[in-house]
Amino acid sequence: MSTPSQSEVASLWTFVPYVSPMLAYVLLTQAEAYIPEDRQATWYPVAYAIKAVLVLAILVLLGRRSFADLKPMPGPGGWALAVGIGLAVTAVWVGIDGHYPPLPFVGGTREAFDPSVLPPAGRWAFLAVRLFGLVLLVPVFEELFWRSFLMRVVIDPDDFRRVPIGRVTPLAAVITSVGFMLVHPEWLPALLTGLAWAWLLHRTRSVSACVASHLVANLALGIYVMATGSYQFW
Repeated sequence: MSTPSQSEVASLWTFVPYVSPMLAYVLLTQAEAYIPEDRQATWYPVAYAIKAVLVLAILVLLGRRSFADLKPMPGPGGWALAVGIGLAVTAVWVGIDGHYPPLPFVGGTREAFDPSVLPPAGRWAFLAVRLFGLVLLVPVFEELFWRSFLMRVVIDPDDFRRVPIGRVTPLAAVITSVGFMLVHPEWLPALLTGLAWAWLLHRTRSVSACVASHLVANLALGIYVMATGSYQFW
């Protein structure tokens, strides 16, 4: 069996900053599904907090090389477009809920944990950690993975680094959007969201615009969930 060459090892290492936070988040989310239903109130908040801390640590320690992709920042028009698309994403996500059929084996299921079962101090602590993960953590590593890394890998599989940040092709937009769809149980809004953010990247040439739009969408969804108790979205 031949051993990998130095160039092959170096090439694989370029994937680590983008893949490691995403992979850790997905695997830890899958692990949460094994918490017994009668232990959810005790262990789910703990499991989510551990996940948030571990993914943040991986993002900072292994993923920080990807932070350079967040430049350049969009101009005022780009920021406004990012906010508008983020709010539209939340409106679609909520508005079409229940109006499309589920797809088997797509995205798993949401834990839909209702924090009202916790005492007040525990409830607010959990909501603070949940919002941190939803609003500040997930948009960064997901956009770096989907719209910066995978978008460019599809365009140039040999060396994605040769592809300028913000370049989008129709094939790359479709593949990254379908991938985004496959990790979300809400497959139809996820597909539409992936296409919207691919267009935003094409329009602004800025991954930061996609991060901002994702942040706005998740913040709006979080506010809606807490205001209405619609924890099926969490």
